[in-house]
Amino acid sequence: MKNIILLLLISSFLSGCSAHSTTPDPLSLYRELTRDKSQLDVRIGAANQYSGSEKICLDAKCDADGNNCKPITVPAPSPLMTNSDDQNYYQLTQDSAGFSHYGAQSQYATDIEALRKRLDDLMWSFKKSGLIDALKQQKRTPALMFDIDNTLEFSAAIDSDPTGKGPAIQGMVDFAKQWCFKDGVDCYFVTARNCENQSTKPTQYWLENNMGLDAKVVDRFTYFSRNTKQLVCSNLPTPAPNVAYKDIVREALETERKVFWLMSIGDQLTDSLGEHSGLKVRVPNQFFHADINPNQFATYGAGRCGPLETIAPPSECSIGLKPQALAVTNINYCRSQ
Repeated sequence: MKNIILLLLISSFLSGCSAHSTTPDPLSLYRELTRDKSQLDVRIGAANQYSGSEKICLDAKCDADGNNCKPITVPAPSPLMTNSDDQNYYQLTQDSAGFSHYGAQSQYATDIEALRKRLDDLMWSFKKSGLIDALKQQKRTPALMFDIDNTLEFSAAIDSDPTGKGPAIQGMVDFAKQWCFKDGVDCYFVTARNCENQSTKPTQYWLENNMGLDAKVVDRFTYFSRNTKQLVCSNLPTPAPNVAYKDIVREALETERKVFWLMSIGDQLTDSLGEHSGLKVRVPNQFFHADINPNQFATYGAGRCGPLETIAPPSECSIGLKPQALAVTNINYCRSQ
């Protein structure tokens, strides 16, 4: 990402050296450079570890469609499988209320702290390079998008929290508190929890108690992208791929609120995939990768091991859904469902 900032500065410098060149727009350049699938992932280069969900499916016998999968015993697992120990990666413990916690000295905690420092450095680069000031001059609002489960809240393998009392991922919450709603930077919380009243109450409770947000801020900046009635692409291939519906929400916010995305931060590919994300940031998750196979720890994924395709919303789908996207995903609407 530092290379992106450097490129922006070099381009601006070169434009001033030539009377015949067109002055580049750094914001357009940044947007173009962050439209593709590349992600900032602090685990790149580390010894490979399969997620817990992948391990289950790799050692399973399934039908031809990848369903009805049953675990099998492997007498001598490969070193790659032996190294893939999600319990050890997190140093998991469980409290009396049933919530999972990661260890303060775990590899996960180390990775989260490395990511927090990297993101802090990038935000300071955005400020020092003049990117944020340039946005304000163009009457655009710089913004960050956060997923919630396993991005801000440690909801572990089940990837949900019906109570709103789950533990925070402290490094990510610290990063969000440092930058959100300060110096003109907005933050949006876009979760793939179901758009229904049953989800809105614990989500609001968690954001208020862990992020220190008041009810008005939660109301304005929280969205639920899983609306299986009003926010669904039609004419998808079979089997249906995972669609990154959050990108439609982000595109709508760009249009209606003049948002400029600096980053989209989440633990799954669907959290940031698409052309309206800013820098795509992957938070470590060694429980499951939904772009590889369904989450075996969730009721909807257990026993299903077929490979998955994950796509950005097709353009015709985005065009059709964008006008109503915010109306059918905002927390106030979802409270009524």
